[in-house]
Amino acid sequence: MLYKLTNQNNETYRDFKFELGKKHTKVKIKNPELCSSDVFHAYGDINLAFLLNPIHADIKNPKLFEAKGKVVVRDFGKVGCFDFKLVREIKYPKWVGSDIDTKVRLYFALLCAKEVLPIFEKEFPDDERPRKAIEAAQKVLENDTEENRQAAAWAAWAAGAAAWEARASAGTAARAAEWAAAWAARASAGTAARAAEWVAARTAWEARATWAAAWAARAAREAQADIDFSKLAKEAIKLAKATN
Repeated sequence: MLYKLTNQNNETYRDFKFELGKKHTKVKIKNPELCSSDVFHAYGDINLAFLLNPIHADIKNPKLFEAKGKVVVRDFGKVGCFDFKLVREIKYPKWVGSDIDTKVRLYFALLCAKEVLPIFEKEFPDDERPRKAIEAAQKVLENDTEENRQAAAWAAWAAGAAAWEARASAGTAARAAEWAAAWAARASAGTAARAAEWVAARTAWEARATWAAAWAARAAREAQADIDFSKLAKEAIKLAKATN
């Protein structure tokens, strides 16, 4: 089963409108690409549909559908189909919009960043900046204080610097740590001026957590490693529930 988010009018990318129960088709081509008009897009995991939405379609107040289609291309939890049908509208996962929503997103960002941290540390074993960014984000989860958020903001800066200095997959892995710490530092009122400017220049807060996962996915591809993002999403929900 696949999962699809639409707006309240059953519309998605470029205002394409889906009809419930109707089979929609695309012209079949060789080497179709995701994030293009080649395919209809969906998710293979219900939790990833919401965790990745902020940097994909970014649909506000979405409707959630079970859907069917033959997957012809996939990457980072997202799939593409030439033939696609919405089967039925269903309820959100219980964590979405609940009191653990924020924790789920941060745990997901952290788990993704941790997954690819060895890629960075294998090449730069003496550079602790990405690891310290992850640790700073973890501290916010354990004790959400203004001091810890400020520390996470500065740790994110440092991890970003490490990413610029590194190469290929190592630098990309450091980006995942940077964005995880950035999400942890969200809206810190007392953050020093430079960090506050950095925070203001970034995109929406939910997207920060998602970008940590996106950088992790890219690092894994570059290093020819596999990440089970569905498993990480489930673990994030489990951790959020346990620590709530």
